Amino acid sequence: MSLSFHINFDGCCAAAFRFYESNLGGVIGSLLAYRDSPASASVPDHWQEKILHGNISIDHIELAGTDLSADEYEKPTGFCLLLRLPSEDRVKSLFEEFKQQGEVILPPQQTFWSPCYAIVNDRFGVPWKFNTVAE
Repeated sequence: MSLSFHINFDGCCAAAFRFYESNLGGVIGSLLAYRDSPASASVPDHWQEKILHGNISIDHIELAGTDLSADEYEKPTGFCLLLRLPSEDRVKSLFEEFKQQGEVILPPQQTFWSPCYAIVNDRFGVPWKFNTVAE
């Protein structure tokens, strides 16, 4: 058995996965476009390059994703992807990358459980929490 997380995107799945690959050391497994599937007949020409199914592995955890049309897409709510990071510097550096064109919820700061904790919705609408734990 394995567990993965599936995220819907508003047409930016490929860009999001490339961003996660670059910043989180992820490995993209596949980015299957609508044009390369039986679903190609059911989407307009401008949507053919969008992602029907993609997956990326980040430290042995799989994220899967798809692009949905504007009438199907809903911004992700009710969850956050939580990264436990080895240092305050790593929390701060990832936060700086992820906040670009995103939404800062909580800038990096000390909490009663963590020397450095931050929350941000990235430019792709995905909510992230970055946390380091005192050793």
